[in-house]
This record gives sequence, structure tokens and C-alpha cells, in this order.
Amino acid sequence: MKKRKNILSAELLILPDGRILVQNLTQPMAELLRKLNPHDRQIAPRTAGKSASKPARRCRP
Repeated sequence: MKKRKNILSAELLILPDGRILVQNLTQPMAELLRKLNPHDRQIAPRTAGKSASKPARRCRP
């Protein structure tokens, strides 16, 4: 019997104004995005270095 590999996937949409929309944000992708913008308050709670207990904030349109 073959073992199934756990595959993580996230979808990114980079808008013309520079905003990034993410669907199914995984921890590894959050850590990558955190390196690109360390001051983003929406990504910080989803990385390993920060507490995941805080809810993520929503973007204003």
C-alpha cells in the first residue's frame, strides 16, 4: 500500500496595486510572505514565530 504524501498548496493573486490575496494560506507560505513584508499584521499570526491564537485581521477594500 502506497503512503500518501501531504501536499500543501496555497493560491496567490497579486493585484495591479500591489496587494496580495491568498486562499488556503499555509504556514510555510505565510512565513515566506512574512519575509517579504515583516510588518504585515495579517500574516504575522499565521507564522511559526508568532502565536496562532490571535485572529487574522481582514483587509479593508
